[in-house]
Amino acid sequence: MSNTNKELKIGGIILCGGESSRMNYPKALLPLGTELMLPRVVRIVSSVVSPVMVIAAQGQKLPELPEFVRVIHDKESGAGALSAIGHGLAALQDQCDAAFVSGCDTPLIHVSFISKIISALAENQLVMVREGKWYHPLAAVYRTSLVESIQHLISLNQRRPIDLANKVNACFLDAEELREVDPQLQGLQNINTPEQYFELLRETGLEQATRLPF
Repeated sequence: MSNTNKELKIGGIILCGGESSRMNYPKALLPLGTELMLPRVVRIVSSVVSPVMVIAAQGQKLPELPEFVRVIHDKESGAGALSAIGHGLAALQDQCDAAFVSGCDTPLIHVSFISKIISALAENQLVMVREGKWYHPLAAVYRTSLVESIQHLISLNQRRPIDLANKVNACFLDAEELREVDPQLQGLQNINTPEQYFELLRETGLEQATRLPF
């Protein structure tokens, strides 16, 4: 495991506590060849940053993960991404200056994609990828010092990551800038439906090597 920033200690947070309602199957457990979705994302993220933390829902079944990965569970069900990010940042506060945050459903992220986002942090409090009118709070870097700001927003029932970005010193990284390392912006591709999952298997050439779960 390495760290792409020589001046800052960057960790990783992977959110996997969503309901997977459109997939109708836990996305963290989706097989991709010999790997499952969550372990694949953990492997990629942990090759760039450390330590890496997984944020799961209460009672959620998880696949086997490396020993260096710490798992914490949401304190409240359905609290949303900002709350989960806040829990992860709080847990990393004593170890890291910031954390790269991803969902478990972006299996095509890669080292250069993650490093490009991290490199934009500089003096900012967070970096979030913006793609046209869409924002990607799970393709972002957040300073661990944002924990108090997140808690304050949640107390005001402002629970969206964009609410945080609009109130702190944030950098919005245009997705077009990522094309130099990810021409098809595959790192922003979420796998939410069975159709997207089957297409992913075809694109990656893993269709024959994967035992389909449904």
